[in-house]
Amino acid sequence: MTMTKLSSVLAFFLLTTASGSTAEENIRSPRRLQTYTQPSDYVNLMLERVNSERAAQGLSALCTNSKLQEAAQRHSDDQAANNFMDHTGSDGSRMSERVTDAGYDWRGLAENVAAGQVDVTEVMDAWMNSEGHRHNILGDYTMLGTAYAYTPDGQYNHFWTQDFGRSDTEQCDDGSTPTTSTTSNASSSDQTYNSVDSGDNTMSAPTPRGSRGTSSSSLASTPAVSIAMAVMPLLSGHI
Repeated sequence: MTMTKLSSVLAFFLLTTASGSTAEENIRSPRRLQTYTQPSDYVNLMLERVNSERAAQGLSALCTNSKLQEAAQRHSDDQAANNFMDHTGSDGSRMSERVTDAGYDWRGLAENVAAGQVDVTEVMDAWMNSEGHRHNILGDYTMLGTAYAYTPDGQYNHFWTQDFGRSDTEQCDDGSTPTTSTTSNASSSDQTYNSVDSGDNTMSAPTPRGSRGTSSSSLASTPAVSIAMAVMPLLSGHI
């Protein structure tokens, strides 16, 4: 083989190797990799961040509740499996139905959902910078369930759910009775939140609704990150 041909072959090999490396780097980019593999990786991180935000406002700490955790995980898994972000599940379930199905005896509920944020810090920053989601995090609730789910496919990859609850009968996961506090953030009417596109983020703004149990879709077609929320009033029974 002549030197010219050898040089051409070597150049082609280096080019294809470099191209392969670039493609692999894209596939392995941090935003597309799974951040957490099990709830124990992130639940305490989320609880600590939520309670830090509440403490800064003089509010009582929340505790975790496995029933709320189950409801939240069901919804995050559903969103990841079906590549959507909404408060209504792919089976038509609403927030209150999922929490009730998990056996949680509630008086008040709220839910935050998000898609695209890679970790607890990123998703909490997004929620705290949105008035409606911040309202839920600082709301008159005593317990929290939070869930993360991942899919390598689709636009968002990372799916988050926070379910907040208040109950007269449920206990914290550690067996303690939750601490109650009265805040100005208690919901007095059912609300849904519609999406507002702002650059690369889709936030949500509150829109009052009269009927009980409705929840909104905040799935945007183009932004890389989306978040949404829903609220149920303090009630004496279930729907």
